Amino acid sequence: MGCSRADLERWVRELLGSVAPGLRGDDRLDLRPAGVPLSIVVRDAPPRALGLIRFRELDVRFEFAPADREAALAWIGAFDRHTQRGGG
Repeated sequence: MGCSRADLERWVRELLGSVAPGLRGDDRLDLRPAGVPLSIVVRDAPPRALGLIRFRELDVRFEFAPADREAALAWIGAFDRHTQRGGG
């Protein structure tokens, strides 16, 4: 994802409200949207470049139990729509 860790935390808080935790150890968010355990694991990735402009980049992985797949994917879809900017 083309964002900073602060951006990611803000977006999660916007979706979940004040109950959303911050990144634990700067690399993991453990969430329970709609009571479903879901973790977001982040790792710094090399920045992307467009000419002389550099964009922050994070490698983001969502983890959830197979039994919670449907509910987790529904929340991930809502999160994805929330982070889209201008349909680009």
